[in-house]
Amino acid sequence: MERSVFFIPPLEKAAGGIQALVELVAVLARQGRAVAVTSPLPDCRAMAGVGEAVPRLPWDASGLGAFLSPRDLWCVPEGWPNAIAQGVNAGSRTLVYVQSWVFMLTALPESVRWSSLPVRYLAVSHPVRWFLREVCGLESLAVLPPAVDPLFFASGGRPRNRLRVAWMPRKNKGLAGYIRQVALACLERENLRVPVDFVEIHRMPRAAVAEILQTCHIFLSTGFPEGFALPPAEAMASGCVPVGFTGLGGLEYMRNQEDRKGLGLYYPPFVLPKKPWGPNGFFVADGDVVSAGRSLAHALVLAHSCPQAWEALVRNARQTAAAYGTEEREQAAARIWSSLAGEMPSQEGRA
Repeated sequence: MERSVFFIPPLEKAAGGIQALVELVAVLARQGRAVAVTSPLPDCRAMAGVGEAVPRLPWDASGLGAFLSPRDLWCVPEGWPNAIAQGVNAGSRTLVYVQSWVFMLTALPESVRWSSLPVRYLAVSHPVRWFLREVCGLESLAVLPPAVDPLFFASGGRPRNRLRVAWMPRKNKGLAGYIRQVALACLERENLRVPVDFVEIHRMPRAAVAEILQTCHIFLSTGFPEGFALPPAEAMASGCVPVGFTGLGGLEYMRNQEDRKGLGLYYPPFVLPKKPWGPNGFFVADGDVVSAGRSLAHALVLAHSCPQAWEALVRNARQTAAAYGTEEREQAAARIWSSLAGEMPSQEGRA
C-alpha cells in the first residue's frame, strides 16, 4: 500500500467526528506511516491539526486520478458519498470510517446500497459495528474509538456546598431543558433541598470545556444519535458522572447500576462488550425525558447525601475514561493499519 489519503470534509468548524479524523491522521504520521490529506476547502481549519509534515493534496471535483493510485488507501467518513465515489472511481482501496450510524441510513442516494460498494468499513464503536452488521448487513474491519486526551481532561476540585451539572445546548437543547424541569420538580415533590447549578458548555475551546468539567459533579448527556459519545467520556475523565442518553454509540462504555428504584434505566437489546469497570452513570433510552429527569434527581440526591456511593461511581467513571486514552488509540490504530494488506512504508523508506 503506497499511502493512506484522508478526505477532510469541507466544514469551517471541526465537529467532534472531524476532529477525531484529524487526530487519527496525526497519530499515523507520528508512527512514520505514509499519510496525506485533501479537502474541497484548501484553507479548511480542521486540516491545520494534522501538522505541517503531512502533505496536502489538491482537490479536484472531477476526479482524483492525478494523485490517487490503486496502491493507495482512500479514507473517508461515511457521510460523504461523493468523496467515497471518487476513491472507487480512481481504483483505490476505499476505507469508510463510520462515526455516525444514522448517516448509514441517509447518506447514499436511494438507488445506491452500501452492500453494492467495493469498500471496507471501520467502526468507531462496538455498537456501531453491531448496527452495521445487524441493520445494514455489513462487516467492519475493526473498531477504532476516539481518544479522551488526559492532558486536557483530568479530575479537579469541586465545590462542596453546591452541586454543579454540566450540559451542552448543542445536544438537543429543548430536551435538556425538559429534563432539568423534571428533575427539579421531583426534588420539590419530595421536599429535597439539594443546591444545584446548571453550567452551560457552548462554543468553547477544549481547554475551557475541561476547566468547567473539573468543577462539575454531573454531566447531563442529551446527545443522540451518537457514534461513540465523546463528551460524556471526557466528562468521566474529569470526575463527572453522566446522566441521560446513550445515543446508541455510548453503550460502548456506559454501564448502568441495577435499576432498583424504577428510574427507567436502559438496557439494550444486544450483549454489551465486557469491560473491567462497574456502573459509571445513569442512562435511559434516547428521548425518554421523564426517565432522564428522574434519574438526574436521583443522582443529585446521591451525590449530596451518599458520598461513599457517589465516589464509587466517580472511580468507575475515571477508570472508564482511562481505557480510551491517547496511548490506547495509538496502539489500536497501529494494529489496524498493520493489518491492511501489509505494512505501509515509512516516510524514511519513501525518501
